[in-house]
This record gives sequence, structure tokens and C-alpha cells, in this order.
Amino acid sequence: MDDEEQEIRAVVEMYVTGFNRGSKKLLLDAFHPRFVSSGFVDGKLQWDSAEEFADFCERVAPDPDGPVPNWEIETLVVSGTTAVAVVNDKWGSRRFRDSLTMLKDNGRWQIVFKAFDGLG
Repeated sequence: MDDEEQEIRAVVEMYVTGFNRGSKKLLLDAFHPRFVSSGFVDGKLQWDSAEEFADFCERVAPDPDGPVPNWEIETLVVSGTTAVAVVNDKWGSRRFRDSLTMLKDNGRWQIVFKAFDGLG
């Protein structure tokens, strides 16, 4: 794994840990200031800004003190200063597949867009 992939993996880990623990700080560190999230939960389309998503996770984290559920990067494509990581993860008992679009801005990888699908 090269340095770029390690940096991207660290951002994904920050994101997964942040939403499972309800850590607004970790999430906002992982997100670009112009971050947006969109996807379906129980068949209903949802849109969130970085603040909205982080606030939601902070309020209703499934187990803030428990272990972070297993997750994996299913696919990672890096092209210069852009990357897309498809991540299989869990939030509480629900499984998700998140497509995270990332940019390396000012020398730092950050998530700019998350499209997700709840798998059950």
C-alpha cells in the first residue's frame, strides 16, 4: 500500500469511527467544508451537509463507547488529487455501502461527497 492509499485509509477510518462513536470532531476533520451526503434510508431519500450529518451522529450514535464494527474498503480508485472509495460498513445493526468521493486539497485528503445505500 503506497502513502496516498494509507492517507486515504486513515480518513476512511476517521469517518467510520466518527459516525459510530458520534464524534462530531472526527467527522468534521474527515469532511471537506463543502461536503454533502445523499442516499436512501428505509426507501426515503436523505440529503445532509457536513454539520447536519455530524450533528445527527452525535445525537444518536448506536454505541459511542463500544467497539467500532468491522469495515472494509471494497474498491479504491486514486487518480491524482481525486479518489473514490467504496466502503462496506455498519452503523449499529444496519449495514451500508458508502461511495466516498475524496479530494486532496491543500495536501490533505478529505471526503467531499458520500452516496450511500442501506443494505439492511
